[in-house]
Amino acid sequence: MADKVIELIDITFRHKIPNPKFTNPWRTRKGPGIFGMNFSLTKGKIFGLVGPNGAGKTTLLRVLAGIMPIDNGTIKLNGIDLAKSDMSIDNQLRVNVGHMPEQVRWSGSTTVMQTMKQFAEMRPESISCEKLLKLVGLTTKSNSSLDELSQGMRQRLSLSIALMGSPKILLLDEPFNGLDPVAAKSVEKMIKQLASKGVSIIISSHQVSGLVGLIDNLLLIHRGQVVANGSIEDIESSLGLDNRIELNGEGEIPDFENLIDSGTILGCASTEKSWSCTIQNPNDDVIKQIIDAGHKVTEWKRKTPDIVELLCHATGLEIEEIGMEIQASNMMPLRSTTEEE
Repeated sequence: MADKVIELIDITFRHKIPNPKFTNPWRTRKGPGIFGMNFSLTKGKIFGLVGPNGAGKTTLLRVLAGIMPIDNGTIKLNGIDLAKSDMSIDNQLRVNVGHMPEQVRWSGSTTVMQTMKQFAEMRPESISCEKLLKLVGLTTKSNSSLDELSQGMRQRLSLSIALMGSPKILLLDEPFNGLDPVAAKSVEKMIKQLASKGVSIIISSHQVSGLVGLIDNLLLIHRGQVVANGSIEDIESSLGLDNRIELNGEGEIPDFENLIDSGTILGCASTEKSWSCTIQNPNDDVIKQIIDAGHKVTEWKRKTPDIVELLCHATGLEIEEIGMEIQASNMMPLRSTTEEE
């Protein structure tokens, strides 16, 4: 059985929202957050944390990083309940977890190396800043000021600091933001190398497509709750979104209903010169059948569901109900095999 590096059991955290009264101007009330979170992260595995804006991704990462204390629930590290230790839960998490926020506004005349050394001084163990900068590809910029760095370079600097202390768990909040395709591939390669050495990694993202081929498991959250958890293939299958292909071609659109003898036509579109169609559960000869009928196929690919499709099928909500803003409610309808609950 795989080692559970960290395990969350019924974790809840709710932000405090100002709710002043005349007699108590500092009064607050409980607002959005994360509710009843249950999942575990295994050694050397890469988790994709996906959800729309306001779903609770950043809040969850901050809880795991020890920045925000939980309201209720249990956090276990290597099978040990952190609440039963003499050290506070927050401190225990900070010792074992490296956290790269989505955006750090690095600015000023301080150099990259000076910044690294300032953070290294906060660590009890010796840190090789040179080695970390080489790892993230910033060696040539070590004497450059923070103001001289591009967004992609700032992302790399944030990553190098998150790696200080050789954390067993690495939290990356939108790590590919601001990176060009070459730099993104380099970071992706480094993430895989860290995982191969036993580091457990969580990558937060708004998109599923960019995580295909990189992550081992997908954690889909909405309104602070887990709505799907498992491999991308298993989630697609359980939601009825698996085994779909998208075909593109030129010329007149084929008569798919009479042309192919298996599969379900999910949708087609055409212009005067081109067409496209999505088919679920096609047979192995579907492309040959289309070509033999005299049609030109220019491209075919596996269709991966986007975040909206996943959320709609996992929650039973319509696109208009999903929205992209934080919801006031702390509960939502969940799709089951029989009825909403």
